[in-house]
Amino acid sequence: MHLIDALAATPAGLAVLFVVLGLITGIPAGLFGIGGGLVLVPVFVAVFTVLGFPEAGLVQLAVGSSLGAIIPTALLSARAHHRRGGVDGEAVRRLLPGIIGGALLGAGLATQLDSDHLGRIFGAFEVAIGLWMLLNVQPPRKPVPRRGVWLGGGGIIGAVSALIGIGGGTLTTPFLVSQGLELRRAIGSAAALGVPISIGATLVFALPQWTATTPATPEWSLGYLYLPAIAGVVAGTAISVRAGVWLAHHLPVAVLRRGFAGVLILAGLLMLLR
Repeated sequence: MHLIDALAATPAGLAVLFVVLGLITGIPAGLFGIGGGLVLVPVFVAVFTVLGFPEAGLVQLAVGSSLGAIIPTALLSARAHHRRGGVDGEAVRRLLPGIIGGALLGAGLATQLDSDHLGRIFGAFEVAIGLWMLLNVQPPRKPVPRRGVWLGGGGIIGAVSALIGIGGGTLTTPFLVSQGLELRRAIGSAAALGVPISIGATLVFALPQWTATTPATPEWSLGYLYLPAIAGVVAGTAISVRAGVWLAHHLPVAVLRRGFAGVLILAGLLMLLR
């Protein structure tokens, strides 16, 4: 606590604090292919609480900052997958309209919800994802080529992702696999679709800065984006995500997957009970 308070006293100290958080959260992002939002949001909530940020809008600040931090990671990941031929252009085009519309809607809803309610929604989703990882549930392959299915699927993915501050891969990959895409191409296409989700939703979370509807937020904020957190986490994640990828190829991932699922369930329960 005292160390965090000391670091929070200056912008440089805050940057160091969030770089360390980025170093920590980048490892599971690289290890499990999760963009970081499932880890970042509860960590941001905990740190922002310790720093004494106003309770009203605190979860929105965590979600918005998570989305802002995801943008560079999503861009780099999408580019890397595209270079390896891992992005299915047709699948991306079919999901894109629903993804964009859903992301804008979900982000708009998140900025209007009570902070406690938003925290409970995130907690419930995180527990569900933790159980899904723990049980290693595989989506059934039932391709449905109808345009409405893709539009509706994209809308749900975009809305939920923006609402809780994730890049969408957790939801997009299983959907694409269920539609017949090979897993690697599903992951690459999901990474590409994380770009419009994170950019569109981040812009919505920044809008209150100019509409005077944001509750009291700390200095160095832009709407519901806490800029020191975004900058520091991006710098830290860029370094540690490679370590996560290395670990994925050298450690028993099945065991680590169960451990990480337990962490998600615990973090989700803490969000539900806060």
